[in-house]
Parts: sequence; C-alpha cells; structure tokens
Amino acid sequence: MESPFSVIVSHFVKPEKKTPFEQALRQVIKKAKEHKGYEGIQTLQIDSKLENEYILMIRFDNEVNYKIWANSDTRKEWAKEIRQFITKESEIRYQEGIEFWFSLPQLSNSKPPKKWKMALLTWMVIYPSVLTLSTLAGIYLRVLPLYIRMLLVSITLVSLMTYVIMPKITTVFAAWIFKKD
Repeated sequence: MESPFSVIVSHFVKPEKKTPFEQALRQVIKKAKEHKGYEGIQTLQIDSKLENEYILMIRFDNEVNYKIWANSDTRKEWAKEIRQFITKESEIRYQEGIEFWFSLPQLSNSKPPKKWKMALLTWMVIYPSVLTLSTLAGIYLRVLPLYIRMLLVSITLVSLMTYVIMPKITTVFAAWIFKKD
C-alpha cells in the first residue's frame, strides 16, 4: 500500500510582489487540481517588513503522483515565473505517511518527530476517538449493517484526525513532540 505524500514549501516573497505572487499561486493551484493524485493544499502566510513567507503544504495520494506533478511543465513554468517575486530560494520538505499530522508550518526547518512519539500520541488520540465514534454509531446508526457503520466511523475518524484533531494536538504538544532529545 502506498503512503500519502506531502510537500511543505516555504516561499519568501518580496513585500511589493505579494499581489502578483498570490495571483500566480491561485492559477497554479487551479492547474494542480487537475493532476492525478492531488489531494489539496493548505497555505499559511507570515508577514514581515523584509519579506512575506508563504508556507504551502501540498498533499498527493502517493510519491509517484507527486513526482509527476513536480516534473510537469505547469509546475516548472510556475517555479520560473515566481523567481521574480521571491527574495531567496524556496525551502522544500517532504513527508510520507502520517508525518504530516505532526508538522507545524512555523517549524518548517524542523526534523520530523521521533516515530515512538508519533505512535504514542496517535494512539492516545485514536483510542478514545474510536471508542466514542463506535459507541455513537452503535446507538444512532443501529439499523445499518455493521460494515456500513464501521465504514462511516472510519471515514469520520480519518477526516477528524487529519483536519481537526491532529493539527490541534500537534500544536498543544509541540514542545514535547519537537523537543531535541
């Protein structure tokens, strides 16, 4: 089974080039949506007087589809176009599997946390979540067959973990997760 693949890119944009950069970004996102395996993008902007940092977390269903996108003419043309807008070379980080649950954009240069910390924190969140969702599904979706209830529980759990729970948990536990041991 192939793992989801995430790329975190930091672009450092000249303050006076913010608007054209954002226009170019919107255009390339539209085109990226057409590529096989594209699962979405999250953006974070950090402003300063010297430069504006744009942190993009781009998700693909696997590394192969990401590489197809990365080597596409569309992406290469965009990279060439934005050179006029940026103050220095963009920083790129790659993450495979569930490491993206444990990333804080403002720590874009940090190494991924230790695997045992990711496993422990994931278990601490998944266990009560599965227990709660399974119980609620048993009560409110009793008329549905078990396999349908579990399908709904798993879809809900993965969505909650990816978009709600883990981003918050990662922020709360950041000092421990990213502590240099």
